[in-house]
Amino acid sequence: MKEIKQIIAAYETACKQQQKAALATVVHIEGSSYRSAGARMLITEDGRLTGAISGGCLEGDALRKALLVMMDEHPMLVTYDTSDEGGSVLGVGLGCDGIIRVLIEPLTSHIEETPISLLKRVAASRQPSALVTFFTPDDKRNGRQGTTIAATEEGIHTAGSTSLVPCERISKDMQCVLAAQHTAFIAYESEQEGGTAILACIEYVAPPPALVIAGAGNDVLPLARLAELLGWELTLIDGRPNYANTGRFPDCQVIVSGPEQALQNVRIDERTAVVLMSHNYAYDKAIFKAVVGSLAGYVGILGPVKKRQRMLDELEEEGIVIPQDRRAQVYGPVGLDIGAETSEEIALAVVAEIKAVFAGRRGSHLRDLTGRIHQRQSRINPSLQTYGVLLLAAGESKRMGTPKQQLRYQERTLLQHAVSAALEAGVGSTTVVLGSEAAAMAKQLADISVDTVVNNDYAEGMATSLVCGVRHVMTHHPHVAHLIVMLCDQPYVDAAHLRALINQQRLTAAPITASYYEGRKGVPALFHQSVFPLLLALNGDTGAKHVIESFGDEVAIVAFPLGAVDVDTRDAYNKLFANV
Repeated sequence: MKEIKQIIAAYETACKQQQKAALATVVHIEGSSYRSAGARMLITEDGRLTGAISGGCLEGDALRKALLVMMDEHPMLVTYDTSDEGGSVLGVGLGCDGIIRVLIEPLTSHIEETPISLLKRVAASRQPSALVTFFTPDDKRNGRQGTTIAATEEGIHTAGSTSLVPCERISKDMQCVLAAQHTAFIAYESEQEGGTAILACIEYVAPPPALVIAGAGNDVLPLARLAELLGWELTLIDGRPNYANTGRFPDCQVIVSGPEQALQNVRIDERTAVVLMSHNYAYDKAIFKAVVGSLAGYVGILGPVKKRQRMLDELEEEGIVIPQDRRAQVYGPVGLDIGAETSEEIALAVVAEIKAVFAGRRGSHLRDLTGRIHQRQSRINPSLQTYGVLLLAAGESKRMGTPKQQLRYQERTLLQHAVSAALEAGVGSTTVVLGSEAAAMAKQLADISVDTVVNNDYAEGMATSLVCGVRHVMTHHPHVAHLIVMLCDQPYVDAAHLRALINQQRLTAAPITASYYEGRKGVPALFHQSVFPLLLALNGDTGAKHVIESFGDEVAIVAFPLGAVDVDTRDAYNKLFANV
C-alpha cells in the first residue's frame, strides 16, 4: 500500500508541473520474478520513476517504452522473458527464470476517473479491495487495455469511458477474489474485440497493517521509524505529554490519554497489531484488557514470559474469559528470536514478527524452504460464467415421510434455501432436477432465474437425476466447463462454501474438488467437464460419491465439517432447530 500512496503523490506532483506520466503494472507472471502481479511504477516524462516492477533490471526498458506510450497516448503490453541467460531481450542475462507481462498505460489528467483515481479509492479504504487491469496478449497495442475497475467497501468504481469487459460480467469474479484473499487471472470471451482473448488481473489489495503502540519512551522511537518506513498506519498512546507528542513522533497519530479512554477513537481490525511497551504494568494491563477481546490480529507484550502470564491470570481472576484462539494471538515476550539487545534490534525483531504473523509465515530461514519462496498463483482461469450448479431435488424422501425439499428452514423451504445459495455464488447457470412433487416445487421457483428439469425416472435411484441434470447442462449450457453438484438437504451449504470450492479448483486445477467432512469426501463437489462422461455412466442409486472416490488423491478438498449435517429424518430436522 505504501507504493500505491507514493505513486499517487508522485502523480499529483507531475500534474502540478504539467508533466505527462504513464503507469506500468505487472499484470501476469509465469515462473519466478522479483515482484508479483500488481507491482506498479509511475514514469514521468522527465524520467522520474516511482515504485518498481522488478529489482531494477526492467525499469530502464520500461522507461523507454513509457515515453513512447506518453507520446501516442496509447497503452502497450510488454513481455519480458527473464529466463534468457544470453540477454537477447534486454541486453543482460537476468536469470530470474520467468516471463513477466507489464502493461504500460498513459495517464490523461483531463479525464475525471483514471487509474490513479481508482488507486486513491483503494488507498483510502481500511477494508480489502480488488483492482482489475485488463490486457490482451494477442493485441499488445489494444487501446482499451488498462486498470479500469476497483471494488472497495463503498462499491464498484470504473475509470475510462469503456471497459473491455462490463462490470456486471466481472463483479462475481471480484467477489471471489475478495473471499479467497488472493489475486486471480481470469480469461473472458470477447464480445467486441474480434475474437481477441481478454485477460483480467484481478488483484487482491489488503489494507496496510496498523500498529498501535502503548508507550512513548525512547525505545519506541526505532519501532515507530521502522513502521513508518514500511508504510504502516501508526498510532501511539501514552499518558505523558512530555513523551507523547508530534515533535518526537511526527509521522503518526499521537493520543495522550489514560488507558481507559485511549482506544475510544482507534479503529482496531484484523490487520491491527498492538504492542505494549509503556514500562508501566498497570497501563499496559489496562490496554491489554481492552484489546485482548478485540479483532486485533496481533498483541505483543514487551517483557518476560511471567509478565504475559500474570496479565492473563489476573484477567481470568476478574472473570474475563479469554478463548484459546485469542490467547494464540498474544505474543510475549514480543518479537522473533534474533538475539536482539538494543532498542533498534528489538524494533527489528518486533516488526519482523508482526509481518510474519500477518503473512501466515513462521519466520524461518529461506534457505531451509523447499520449493518457491513466494507461493504465487499464475494460472489463468475461466470466468464464473463457465461454472454451473446442478441441484438434485428429485428424491421421494422415504425416510422423512414427507418431501424434505418442502420443509421450512430460515423462513423458506430447504429447496429455496439451496437455490438461493447457488444463485448467490454467481455462477453462469443453475439447474434444478425435480421428480417427486415436481409441479408443486416448480411453483416455488417460478420467479427465480434457474432451469428446472423433471426426472420422470427418479424412483430408479439418484443416478438417474444426476444423469438427467448433466445432460441438460451439456445441451442447454455448453459453455459450462465446471459443474457443482449439490443437494438441498444440507442446510449449512451457503454461497461462501460454493465459492471456496471454486477457489480451490482454480488454485489446483484438480478434476474434482470435494467437500471434506467426517473423514470423507463428498458433495457439494465441483467436477470438471472431463469428468462428465463418468457421471453420465452412473446408474441405479449410485451417486457422485462413487466418481469422487475413484479419483483418489487427485481430488482437491475443502474442509466443511457442517457438511455432515443433512436432513434425512424427522429427528435430524428437529435437531437442526435445536442447534440454532
